Amino acid sequence: MNRPTNRVILVTLVVVFATVLAGCGALGGGSAPAAEPETTSSPSPGTSTGVHTPESRVPVYGNLSVNATQVWERVESLLGGKYDAPEVTVLNRTGGTSQTGQFAVRLGLDEGAATFQDGGVDGSYSHRTGRVQISPRNGSPAQVARLLAHEYVHAVQFRADNGNQTRFIDRLSAREGIWVQRAIIEGSAVYVEDVYTKRFLGFSALDQRCAEYVEGTPYERYQAQPYCFGGRYFAAQVDSPSDLFSPTTALPNTTEQVLHPGTAEPPANLTVIDETSTDWSTPASFRRQGELYVRTVLGVELSEEQAIEAAAGWGNDKLVHVTNTTGDTKGFVWVLRWDTESDAGEFESAFEQYLDARGTRTPDDWHVGDDRFRVSMVDNRTVAVITGNETFVNAVTVTVQNRNVTVLTDENQSASVQFRDEFGSVLYSQTHSIG
Repeated sequence: MNRPTNRVILVTLVVVFATVLAGCGALGGGSAPAAEPETTSSPSPGTSTGVHTPESRVPVYGNLSVNATQVWERVESLLGGKYDAPEVTVLNRTGGTSQTGQFAVRLGLDEGAATFQDGGVDGSYSHRTGRVQISPRNGSPAQVARLLAHEYVHAVQFRADNGNQTRFIDRLSAREGIWVQRAIIEGSAVYVEDVYTKRFLGFSALDQRCAEYVEGTPYERYQAQPYCFGGRYFAAQVDSPSDLFSPTTALPNTTEQVLHPGTAEPPANLTVIDETSTDWSTPASFRRQGELYVRTVLGVELSEEQAIEAAAGWGNDKLVHVTNTTGDTKGFVWVLRWDTESDAGEFESAFEQYLDARGTRTPDDWHVGDDRFRVSMVDNRTVAVITGNETFVNAVTVTVQNRNVTVLTDENQSASVQFRDEFGSVLYSQTHSIG
């Protein structure tokens, strides 16, 4: 994965439609949780299964099959510190809420969401209330303890070990992309969960998390990716849970680094610049999805081996969501930069096979249900995936003209793109559950 030194490629995305249309753009896709790293909100009154039961240090509201204080103190012993214990509320919830972004739905990552969490233990932590919520459902005491240990780690993530020490969660702000943030938040909790289950319960939680990814439905894989691979990352990077929250513990900057612990390779140069007309608005920044997301998407239709191989040359990517106020013209442009020309071609071929499996190929694009897809090789290392309704996909194309990457509409209006070299000179004028 040695990344060649290359110029910064700036892809200017300009969407200009007929003057009778007006609207705004919003970022979307791949964001199961809110951007702020938190596991969920506080409980609603009257939803617990019982009354407050004092259990030494951990107040429990409801009936729980395990000793919440014992689990908490075991987690403390693993982390090597003493912390203020959270409250625990036991809920009666029988089903989970599907959390799938619009882009993920278009890619088929919502398949299996209807049966997700059926019968499994569900848990969450709110840093605003300092409270853990847990829905035992039909889970065994071992599974309840396992998930409780996981949520307890979240309670510690939001706290400083000492008065002036930066919280673990504060170190995420420099990490671009929701999926690398989730891999850090959930992966570190899974790592402690795994040590806990091996020591106290006799099985590996990490093995079970990764089995959910490998064997699950597309939605289960979508949800499990940060848990499995984030857990593997921390298992490879730290010797003990007591090292987890040390300021010297290396945290990944991309999911490429999550998948390949020890890799320090930065993302390839790719900047998407907003130069849309005043009739449109777009987010202040365009989110990176990452190598792990690419792998998970391809795995909806392709074998795991082929998905791994096709995603391995990932260099960088940006996702832009475009929509108008009437809702009749909307879609996504996903720009992916690859390490080499061969990597770009391999991804293009794999993504086309993925689309062939999902829909119907036409001379110009693919029809997948009500959505249309077009794949465009922007330059020898950059691929653009355009998807949306018919109006959007017909209106937008991405081409290279005289080394300028240009986004064109059906009205032949366009905007140029700047290519910069490595010196900046312009050479030419982009919740938790256990089954």
